[in-house]
Amino acid sequence: MTGITKTDTKREINMKRFITLAVTLAAVIGLASGAMAVPRLQTYIVGSNYHNFYQQEFHSWITNSSNFDLKVVGYWNPAGSGSGGMYGCKRGQSNYDFLDTWLMLSTPMHQSGTVYVNGVEIVGFQTYVNAAPASISANPSLHRHMPAGLGRYNFQSLGRIDNDQINAYEYNHGWIGNPGWGDEILVNIVVSGYSWVHFDAVGVDSRGRTYVNPYSHDASYYATPEPGTLSLLGLGLLGMIPVLRRKKD
Repeated sequence: MTGITKTDTKREINMKRFITLAVTLAAVIGLASGAMAVPRLQTYIVGSNYHNFYQQEFHSWITNSSNFDLKVVGYWNPAGSGSGGMYGCKRGQSNYDFLDTWLMLSTPMHQSGTVYVNGVEIVGFQTYVNAAPASISANPSLHRHMPAGLGRYNFQSLGRIDNDQINAYEYNHGWIGNPGWGDEILVNIVVSGYSWVHFDAVGVDSRGRTYVNPYSHDASYYATPEPGTLSLLGLGLLGMIPVLRRKKD
């Protein structure tokens, strides 16, 4: 029997190093691909701020304005990525597809108020089961996240978004970028009476599959800023009192 030589041992060590490196690279590439993926649906409030934690919210676009514009975004691929038509004029474009879209609104269960979408008052907030359109699948993520899980629901049809043009952007954790194939629907929202209103986007594609914006790409209105923000405002106002008194004197 031939014994194991130093050369064999060196080869085995090098092979283990190669396998370890390959596995590590595969994991890094996988994580990077997942991190760069843009959700098919997003909800964004124009001029809002992105908060990782805000009252009952986690990772959402938040506004305290009672009159604002909101976008429902359908996004397929980043512009310029992948292969495409002649001279790259269609680079990144997927096969044609569309999303029939709804805006899901949720309001506090035991409060009264009004919500207007494009000047039309929304009435008939119900339980999720009664409010959800028959054409969407019963996705539990729509009513099992905060603050929507504490509310009543209404679905407003917004029409169809398709991917035949570069007219969508990625609204991702506080920054806006990566124009891509898709489109955006802009609606005006006016709220009164409610302490909060939460917004999610839902869509059904040409194959009948339901898409929902992830938790990190939804949006909410809150009537008042966070308690911490109010405290800071209070400190600022208190700090102005001596100045005003000195001016009077």
